[in-house]
Amino acid sequence: MLLSFHPVIEGDLFLWERAPWNSDILHAIRKARAVVLPQTVTREFYKLCRNNCPSVFPNYDLRFCWEGKVGDTLLFWSYGAAHPRTVVFPKVESLVGDHPDMMEQPNLPDFPFVLKSALGGEGSGIWLIKDRENLDTTLGFLLKRELTGFSGFVIQEFIPGLKRDLRVVVIGDEVISYWRRNDGFLHNIAQGGEVDLESDPLLQKKGQEAVRKLCAQTGINLAGFDLIFPEPSGDPLFLEINYTFGRTGLGDSEAFYSLLKSAVDDWLKIL
Repeated sequence: MLLSFHPVIEGDLFLWERAPWNSDILHAIRKARAVVLPQTVTREFYKLCRNNCPSVFPNYDLRFCWEGKVGDTLLFWSYGAAHPRTVVFPKVESLVGDHPDMMEQPNLPDFPFVLKSALGGEGSGIWLIKDRENLDTTLGFLLKRELTGFSGFVIQEFIPGLKRDLRVVVIGDEVISYWRRNDGFLHNIAQGGEVDLESDPLLQKKGQEAVRKLCAQTGINLAGFDLIFPEPSGDPLFLEINYTFGRTGLGDSEAFYSLLKSAVDDWLKIL
């Protein structure tokens, strides 16, 4: 039996994971040959399915092992994925608390650098920090956020002069890439970036190959990866992983769902 919790994926049984959970849902998961989940699934529900069914799509094991921008960095470190020099701070006090001299540590990038909150999307929670005053203001915001239970951020080397990044989307075995262009600091479509499907196909191929390699190592089969090329003909650097991502560069939601259905069909054939 294919149990689907995804509203556009037809299964032998469809259940809504946002409905109340009870023992009937657990029984259905245990009875299923395979389970398909939406991108918005929670950590708790994913683990319920993963622990009680042998086959779950998508594979979010590492998404919920290492979450957010901090988690992306830990994943890149662990699997040897090339990325800009990055330092992880679990809390604001890790940077300015009992050890203020940490500000002068040689492994901290020079101004300007990029500061990314652990959580955020579509360009939110990312700042270009130009000086100490700018940093203090941002840390004040992050400290307030910590009081609500959200902590962690990364400081990353800023690479100037970039007018685009490469979004590489993985949907099952399908890999699609496109450039996101913007003259500003952020290239996200939600921040005014424009989609460019055609430029530099050889660089796009390099980016796709790097993503395929990382997915083969990690088992990730549904995500959008952001990469940059510091040199015009150089190797890509990973910036982050997005497990929920926009669909403009894929055409629209209808195009995305068509790709998703094909990916699930192909996945089911090899179970």
